[in-house]
Amino acid sequence: MKKAVAFPLIILFFCASGIVNGQSKKMTTSLKGSIKNPQRDFCMIRQQGRADTIKLGTDGSFELLIEQNTGNYFTIEHGKQSIVLYLLPSDEVTIQMTSTSLLDAKELKGNSGVYIQYLIDKQKADKADQMQFQPFKIAALTGDVYFSKRDSIKSSRLKMLQEKSTQHHFIAQFVSSEKKTLDYQMGVELLNFKTGASKLGTTIQSEKIEKFNDGLSLNEEEVTYDYFFRSFALNHMAELATKKYYASETKTTLKYYEFLMEAICTHIASEKNKSILISELMPQLMNDIGTMDMRNMVSILETCCSDKKLIASVKKAAAQYEHLYPGKPAPDAAFYDASGNKTKISSYKGKVLYIDAWATWCGPCKREIPYLKTLEEEYHGKNVQFISVSTDKDVNAWKDYIVKQSMGGLQLHQSENFEETISKMYIVNSIPRFIIIDEAGNIVNTDAPRPSSGAEIRNILDTLLAD
Repeated sequence: MKKAVAFPLIILFFCASGIVNGQSKKMTTSLKGSIKNPQRDFCMIRQQGRADTIKLGTDGSFELLIEQNTGNYFTIEHGKQSIVLYLLPSDEVTIQMTSTSLLDAKELKGNSGVYIQYLIDKQKADKADQMQFQPFKIAALTGDVYFSKRDSIKSSRLKMLQEKSTQHHFIAQFVSSEKKTLDYQMGVELLNFKTGASKLGTTIQSEKIEKFNDGLSLNEEEVTYDYFFRSFALNHMAELATKKYYASETKTTLKYYEFLMEAICTHIASEKNKSILISELMPQLMNDIGTMDMRNMVSILETCCSDKKLIASVKKAAAQYEHLYPGKPAPDAAFYDASGNKTKISSYKGKVLYIDAWATWCGPCKREIPYLKTLEEEYHGKNVQFISVSTDKDVNAWKDYIVKQSMGGLQLHQSENFEETISKMYIVNSIPRFIIIDEAGNIVNTDAPRPSSGAEIRNILDTLLAD
């Protein structure tokens, strides 16, 4: 879940049942509307890193009072549809939408209506232009040709902005933000082109692309919360991190994210932008590195970031995995075999344990089985205990499968008491997961290489057996 960033505006939500949340402020913008044929009874509104839920009336209607002293961007999401709004302070805005396409909004009223219509037209034009850049068409383009096409589109957007601004007298703040957003949007697409063309084997030799992207500031705070700015900044930092990752000897997911954190800290001076980008990154980071040791990551963050709340939240997130760091005593999860006999991890102390958390319904799990069988055969007679732990809810499906597949090693099912399961004690949120415990009963790795990793897993087992 994304971290809610500190945000100076208080949003008051109204629906058919009345006020959901609110306090009074001086300047209030009213937004009324409806979503025809809603897919669900709520929608989301996002602004400056904050997300709130709006309860819809039975007819899809909603009403919001938004406290703000300046104009601000908002995004309304419903199902897979979204629409960007720009709302002026002290305005009364109405908008009618349909769930199949929020961009087909009608009956726009209020001073903010012309801003919203401009954003709708721009988003529709962007979707139409994307047809020029499908993968099979990219393969035929050189970097210079692609840059020229994107530059032409940017120029047409600037022309549209100027025309609409002259016609409707857009405020300077909005025009400035839109111009900068177009630059970062182009930057994102140039980065995507480089990545896509590389995958398709197209050689990129365009100094224009590099010069343009190098000219985009990562410290521009006027567009800190803009999607294209955040996407450009994170993707640009990812490029730098990837180069260091492939040049390093250690190639783990954790190492990549350490390089990425270092890139953000090194190349972004704005504390605000740094904080927002790291906050944006953290959910994916936590999901990808799982139970890996985050102590060095936290150290990097403490060195470069002054956002104490962010650091505290990262430390709190990392703390839930501390008991699973290498060298810690292995939590004593419980299991039972096909005959119902109970056992625990501590029962096998004295052996190196290679534990496979899996399920019969998991495709990637089943693809590892042939490799696991080969590994078991190679280490037969050595001080390694291979344990496969099923997380299946259907116990009979598990029993039938291990017989049908003639699975070797020790075939167990995790305890029926959730508090002592491997899922709970080792925070197994996705499978397959492989866990290594040494002969002394201490953790070596709770997200170990898979059997299919070849030499990688064999080197670890050989080292443990040689100690």
